Amino acid sequence: MDGRSYTKKIMLGMVLILAVLFAAPRPVEAKASAKKLKVDKTYTNYDMTGDKKADTFRVSGDAIDYRGYKEYKGYTVYLNGKEVLSETGYILDFTIYRLELKNGRVFLAIVPASDNGDVFGAAIYQYKSGKLKKLLNLYNMEKIGNHNNVSKISVSGNTIRVKHGVMSYALSSIGFSLDYQYKGGKLVQKSTQAKLTDTRIKYLKQSYWTAKRSLKLLNKVGGKKIATIAKGKKVKIDKIYLNASHTKIYLHVKVKGGRSGWVKGLTKYPGYDRELFKEVMYAG
Repeated sequence: MDGRSYTKKIMLGMVLILAVLFAAPRPVEAKASAKKLKVDKTYTNYDMTGDKKADTFRVSGDAIDYRGYKEYKGYTVYLNGKEVLSETGYILDFTIYRLELKNGRVFLAIVPASDNGDVFGAAIYQYKSGKLKKLLNLYNMEKIGNHNNVSKISVSGNTIRVKHGVMSYALSSIGFSLDYQYKGGKLVQKSTQAKLTDTRIKYLKQSYWTAKRSLKLLNKVGGKKIATIAKGKKVKIDKIYLNASHTKIYLHVKVKGGRSGWVKGLTKYPGYDRELFKEVMYAG
């Protein structure tokens, strides 16, 4: 064998080795992130199963054309060519997130939006045994109000933060964020207290709510009465208590010129002229 032939064989062998390396699934480095994805687009550069290898992933929307606008009757999720989730419903738009924690855990959040911003069926999933398992229902504020929405999902370290919005029975439109951690195969709410970031008072560019009826001021959530907030009294409200199942709500108030404490919120519509505060205005 002459030198030229030997060199050609060596080069051919190297080309074949490189081809095999590039064809093999590439490991994906873990990095805490919340990446927005698009409906009806195929992705091949993300690990969606948590095995550190890139997968082929797609959310296909069941779209129909309605008077020049796209509406959806549902959607199907495909992972490596296999159907792993299928849902139906009236949907106007999608927000899809690939969520990855610092520890390498990978999740998929699907937030389908409908009329009035409602996100019926919104949830966070994790790939388990060939299917997507629902770990967190993101439309579970029905006990404290209606028109539940999710405006943003982010990741910091091993925590997933969800910005919720709801037309609450207690204060009408409010916005707040809740943090969730992965524990024992579940996403668990980290705290029962959340700062109010959006309220009707903020929209009105005011600082105080006005009591529309007499209210009990409690020393703690579910605690003892320490004072009465008389009708017409002004209060500031900075945060809420919300239990993990989102079936109980309390408001942390500071009476103008008086004491601080908690007021029990509402878990049903109070009826005409029975709102807790004068500034409350329901919509939708």
